Amino acid sequence: MFEKFKMHGDVNLNWQGKTLEINTTGPWNSEFFIHLHEQLINMVRKQQITDFDVLLNIHGEALPTPDAQAAHIEFLKASSAKAVAVNLERCVTKSMTQQVCDHVYPAAGLTHQCFDNKTQAIQWLNAKTREE
Repeated sequence: MFEKFKMHGDVNLNWQGKTLEINTTGPWNSEFFIHLHEQLINMVRKQQITDFDVLLNIHGEALPTPDAQAAHIEFLKASSAKAVAVNLERCVTKSMTQQVCDHVYPAAGLTHQCFDNKTQAIQWLNAKTREE
C-alpha cells in the first residue's frame, strides 16, 4: 500500500452534537491520512452516531499527496457523513485546497461547500440539516 514515513500533518476531532468538527493542519502525506482514518473510525464508533455532518477547519498548507487523496476518496465513500463544510479561514493554500475539495467530495458522493470563516460554514451546515 504505502511506504512507511513519518506522518506530516496534525488533527484534532470533537463532536458538536451530530457534527464532527475536525481541526487539521497540513501539509499532509499518506501516513497522515492513515492516522486520520483510524481516528475518524474510532470517533464514530465511540459515539455511535450515523448520518453526521463535518465541519472541517483547515490550517496551514492543506494539500494531500495524490495517493493520499485517492485513498481518502475511497474512505469517504464508505463513511456515513452527509455533508462537509470546509472552513478555509486559516488555510494558506486556499485556492488550491478548494480545487482539491471540489474534486474529492463529489468523487466520494458528498455534498460540500468551502467558506472563508467558521460562522458561514456552521450556518450552511445548519441550513442543510433543516432541509432534511
